[in-house]
Amino acid sequence: MRENSLIDKYLLVKPTIRVLIEWPILIVIGIIGTIFHLLTIPFYPITNILGAIVLIIGVIIHEYSHKIHKQMHQQSEKIEELITKGIYSKIRHPGYFGLILIFFGFAFAWGIVWLLVPVVIFSIFTVLTAIKEEEILKEKFGKEYEEYMRRVPQRFIPKIF
Repeated sequence: MRENSLIDKYLLVKPTIRVLIEWPILIVIGIIGTIFHLLTIPFYPITNILGAIVLIIGVIIHEYSHKIHKQMHQQSEKIEELITKGIYSKIRHPGYFGLILIFFGFAFAWGIVWLLVPVVIFSIFTVLTAIKEEEILKEKFGKEYEEYMRRVPQRFIPKIF
């Protein structure tokens, strides 16, 4: 077995630890952007309102997926049951999809252009986490997970991605 890189370790760390790293970065950049009047996202207040709506939708999706999958905030290796009902019957990673929506909604609601840089990076990390997690789940659940992947081919957006 090969040694995991620092990025692999970060991607597979317990989700609550990642929150303690990612959200302070977003908040600090937002505060700095507000204090120093950095470049704002155009079309104020429409983009801010749409950002708030996307953020709320992301929270709803994330919380709903957590309600169905009680171990969602555990490390992949500790997940004991494969959840395939509810929103998990439409997409494989609704919690991560909700999180990506929260990231983008937060950036647009706050309205600071520079927030989009960490948002894109954290969103890429989230997608990479889903891919890494699938490797672990395939190893752990075998054919059952592979069948689930065939039944639900999209990771994040039904019929798209």
